[in-house]
Amino acid sequence: MKSINKKIIIFILITIVLIITIIFVLLHRNTKTPESIVYIDGVAFTLNDIKDKFLESSYAENNNCWGTVAEQTLSLTCNGDTYEFIFNDYELELDSNLTASTELFKYLVNAIQELHGYEKDEYLVTLDKFLTGKTAITGLEYTNTDDNMHYSVYVLEPLDKYMVDEVITNETIKNIIEESNYEFQSLGYTINNIELTKDAEEYLVIFSGIIGGQDSYNVIFNINYYDDENNLVITESMDLSTHDPYGNPYLGFVVTARLEDQDTFDRITKYSISLSEVGE
Repeated sequence: MKSINKKIIIFILITIVLIITIIFVLLHRNTKTPESIVYIDGVAFTLNDIKDKFLESSYAENNNCWGTVAEQTLSLTCNGDTYEFIFNDYELELDSNLTASTELFKYLVNAIQELHGYEKDEYLVTLDKFLTGKTAITGLEYTNTDDNMHYSVYVLEPLDKYMVDEVITNETIKNIIEESNYEFQSLGYTINNIELTKDAEEYLVIFSGIIGGQDSYNVIFNINYYDDENNLVITESMDLSTHDPYGNPYLGFVVTARLEDQDTFDRITKYSISLSEVGE
């Protein structure tokens, strides 16, 4: 009997210890210091809202993500790797050498755009275009230098969405004034963000754009300028292989045509662009 009573006492003591341990854990969890709210001047959401919106994404769900917010940092941990975004009151910046950081950044930016009013996952197509060098977006930055990636996103305003009126794949004559919202594809490259301006004081016609879609730029960019009757006035070319993208996923370039006189300058109303391989 004494042996049985001893076992009962030991069992009761163990049970009491377990109950005390569970109560301690629950009390510790419930009294944990709540996360500080980090407000962002000029917008209706907080840094905490950005974290929470990201954690609702399919990326976060599929990669075991969680996060914390401090005064000037948004820290996200996915699959055991931590990514610390620095907040400087108007943008979030991240430096990372992890290849997974690109996809994580994509879904973070998408979360911010949803808070600005875009529909769920509506901005992902634009981000795919941006990260593969097929468009440039004001307020977004991504560079890759020797596998060291730098990212930044402006958070105070919604970012522009990728939109083009037309995609062309061959040399097509366009009107300088009215036709620039298109995408040109050739030799595996994409030229986008096209702008043309005419400087009447210096007799200049200036073409600017970005080219992406490949890891290198071994092509010649050619631009022809025409009059109203499609007669060729002048041709300019640029060897893009001599230019450095400085880690960007695209190469920005400007081609300037300087005309000799007012009459020649005034004649130019149309243009066409093309690419040719270096050495052709």
